[in-house]
Amino acid sequence: MTTTTERTLIYRQRSSGEEKIGYIDSAGVICRLRWDDGFPIGRVEAREGLQRIWRTTHYDEKEVGTASADGLIRSHGLFEGGELGWLEPDGVVIQGGLILAEEEVGRVEGPQREAAAAALLLIFLPEEEETSREMRRR
Repeated sequence: MTTTTERTLIYRQRSSGEEKIGYIDSAGVICRLRWDDGFPIGRVEAREGLQRIWRTTHYDEKEVGTASADGLIRSHGLFEGGELGWLEPDGVVIQGGLILAEEEVGRVEGPQREAAAAALLLIFLPEEEETSREMRRR
């Protein structure tokens, strides 16, 4: 069993405060928290000096973006790819770029901070936005 100290925690900033939404375990598995249980939704792979973020799909997995050692997060597909945001030295995650205004969207805490920040911007936030769009359509 993975202990909390081996995890890199992912927090989402909300108007009501901060919410712990997931973590990356010591093996690089990205998990979403639901009722205090972790459900695997992706993984991190270190290659070529980057943290590559993979999202699990129904049939396979897809590389969605990367995080560099200096905290810059790039998307492979969102908004036609490109810079999506960055990790501040204190663990705060900023979403911003050419299309998006700069906004603090969360924070990460633990040994794999760059990968966790990338997971927040590349997996967790887009899924939240999709769920929100679906709810508005109903």
